[in-house]
Amino acid sequence: MERHALTFTVRPGTEQEARRVLAGYPRPATEIDGGARLLGTSVFFWRNRVVRVMDVDGPLPLIMRHLSAQPAIRRTESALNPLLTEKRDLEAPTGARDFFARAMMTRVVHRVTDPALLAPGGERIRIALRYPVRPGRGDDIAELLGAGRPLLGAATTTPLASTSVFWHGDFVVRVADFVGGLDAAADHLGRTVVGAPTTAGMTGLLEPGWDLTTPAGFARFFAEQRLDLVTHRQSDAVSS
Repeated sequence: MERHALTFTVRPGTEQEARRVLAGYPRPATEIDGGARLLGTSVFFWRNRVVRVMDVDGPLPLIMRHLSAQPAIRRTESALNPLLTEKRDLEAPTGARDFFARAMMTRVVHRVTDPALLAPGGERIRIALRYPVRPGRGDDIAELLGAGRPLLGAATTTPLASTSVFWHGDFVVRVADFVGGLDAAADHLGRTVVGAPTTAGMTGLLEPGWDLTTPAGFARFFAEQRLDLVTHRQSDAVSS
């Protein structure tokens, strides 16, 4: 399973309409000619910024062509177009290519937990956390996060099912799946991030006032920097 993310902005004041459009499209077909599969899609908002996450098996260009050919997806994208900060034309031969070149986020980390190490039972949730990066330091914090150790902790089992870090300019986000709900996610990340060797070095790259090296500082980060999940759809072939 691979995970990819796109990000773009909508015009201030159109956020609620954009949320309605992006929450309302039907689940696309998951099986694609050539053996590729769309395993899941998620849409998050941070203020007027949209983050679209896709879990896939197979080549991303093949899957994107499959999605763009579906009438329901085309209607959704057409409804979204007038709300965007930067115009796009997905019907033009180079329009889709140019949009994806601008919107595709760089994946810095992607790890999936061995099912044998995953804590049993419980609610499965997906969260996204924004790192409040100082202007011009997005590439530095992305490099630091990429060099960090896995967030599995010392226990023999973990509630962390998967984690990915994406970077686009000074916008850096972690997307993670957890078993056990939001409290389990906060507890696990708090225990692993606060004591991680790279966390202290991260402080100088964050906006003033943020400190992830203390439980209180991490708790504030987890509460205030979590993106709003608008929709999350998963293939029936993937356990939820």
